[in-house]
Amino acid sequence: MIELEITNTQYGALQSSVSAVNTVLPILGGLFIDAFGTNSGSLIATSLIMVGNLIISLSTHMQSFSTMVVGRILYGLGSGSITVVQETILGSWFKGKGLAITIAIQITTSRIASFLSMGTAIPIANRFGFYGAAFWANFVVCALSFGINLVYIGSMRRIHRNTPQHLLDRLRTKHKFNPRLVLFLFGVYWMIIVESFTLGGGWNSFLHINSELIKLRFGVNDAVAAWSASVSQIMPIFLVPFLGWFFDLYGLRTDMLVFSTSAFTFSMLLLGFSKVNPLVGLVVFSISLALGPLAEITAISLILPSSSLGTGLGIYKSAMNTGSTIVDIVVGVLQDRGSRLLEESAHSYDYVMAFFVAWGALSTIAAGMIFLIDRFKWHSLLRSNASDRKEAYHMAKSKINRPMLYATASNWRDYVAPWNFVPLIVLGCMLVISWILFAMKLA
Repeated sequence: MIELEITNTQYGALQSSVSAVNTVLPILGGLFIDAFGTNSGSLIATSLIMVGNLIISLSTHMQSFSTMVVGRILYGLGSGSITVVQETILGSWFKGKGLAITIAIQITTSRIASFLSMGTAIPIANRFGFYGAAFWANFVVCALSFGINLVYIGSMRRIHRNTPQHLLDRLRTKHKFNPRLVLFLFGVYWMIIVESFTLGGGWNSFLHINSELIKLRFGVNDAVAAWSASVSQIMPIFLVPFLGWFFDLYGLRTDMLVFSTSAFTFSMLLLGFSKVNPLVGLVVFSISLALGPLAEITAISLILPSSSLGTGLGIYKSAMNTGSTIVDIVVGVLQDRGSRLLEESAHSYDYVMAFFVAWGALSTIAAGMIFLIDRFKWHSLLRSNASDRKEAYHMAKSKINRPMLYATASNWRDYVAPWNFVPLIVLGCMLVISWILFAMKLA
């Protein structure tokens, strides 16, 4: 922020530039993936990520805030879609047993990369005497990812060439998507989307400011703050693989989601309003970060058919980024207000942390509602263990298949009720609000 001479509000807008473009793109990407497959989507996404990071790296030499925002937008266009691609592939290949552990491996890999990037950014910048060096290191990693994706696409094409045509036709029929299906998605699914908006937005926004929070509130230097903040990424690295096995065997997804929201709220209280060592609060936060995404993603993969999984996960990602965009900008405004009104910089995050506590309480209420809906409307499908899941799935199978039956029926309009449009209207309103806030703060 010092090098670019920008305010906290502008920094919030810079961080929001990634989540802002991903308020819409994951939905479009999910529709594209369901209709045309994952190869083309992954190629476009990795290309945008690589080019976006190249522009960001160049902007550090130009000292240009607007150029950096352009790079962040391009990066955001790719980063949201590639996540949907990855989770759609895993959700289609591992529909039942093994789903949670494969998603867990994907999340763990992501967290390891985040942990290393947060912990090495300051040392790389110090080593080369230029803050832009860390951005160039990130570009090299993105270029490597692009190359690996080319290898994956080539492998999949060879597999398709060696697969009998009748099997490929059967797979295409099974995964045929009907866009009308979004009108008939379940209430429990939309509650998971609400949870993604609240809890996911809180996670992402806090990860954007945790290093500076530690530096200002606890009086440490940049390097110590960066490594301390990276602790927030540690617990998912070790806990998520175990949780993948745990969810596959014992279930309890809704229980863990309630615990995740409670851990987030408690961590904000510790970091914002106590003298406890910040590492304690960051570890509690990382527990929330480990539990929540895995519970949400695997729950969606259980209740949605494969033909609509890409779209369902795209909406999930869109809601998370919408929440992140709004919260990022609100946090920037609150921090600037705190900096003006309070003499001590150590207290400039007081308003921010109070907001996070309230936001966490809201997400806890949403998680409790998901728990109750699953318990009384879905035969505890999301909570059931491996032995009970088959029976719960059988009891809920007609409900799971109902949206596709309604969407493909010739008289599908007869099944559409006014309330079917409510979740889409609310999501659309949140999208518009996020873009208005982003445009106002970017101006």
